[in-house]
Amino acid sequence: MGSLGGGGVSPDSPHAVDPAHWLYRLRANEWVSAAENELNLCLEALNRRAVRPGVTHARRAAGMAWNGLLVVAFDERFGRSYMEHVSALARDEQAPPAIREAAQHLAQTPTTPPTLLQIGKPDLSAHMAASLIVEYARNQVIAMSKGITAG
Repeated sequence: MGSLGGGGVSPDSPHAVDPAHWLYRLRANEWVSAAENELNLCLEALNRRAVRPGVTHARRAAGMAWNGLLVVAFDERFGRSYMEHVSALARDEQAPPAIREAAQHLAQTPTTPPTLLQIGKPDLSAHMAASLIVEYARNQVIAMSKGITAG
């Protein structure tokens, strides 16, 4: 992504690890792996119709994946917290439209369950939105680690 430029640390570099640092306590690939775990927790919660934990896990997944990208190419506009990452991504005109829309969906999805629960399948839209962001971040991390600019 054009907004994330300039150097950074290789996603597998042992020099990236600093247990006391909010971002560099994990390598880029480890952040993406943690995001995938959050996606699994999100899906489990939403399938149980546990909306609050499901949406929270979706937001955490997107934010953790974005941390992976920030390890490789830090950009202060994305803040430190998962919600700061999601909110900034929702406004980032340089992000692909589908990714920006996914972030907007996560930012705007209420964590409270609807008043009336519908019979049928649970709403998995937060999981789908987070999955798009995680996949995009994963691809960006891989591309940047190979010195390729992915769009």
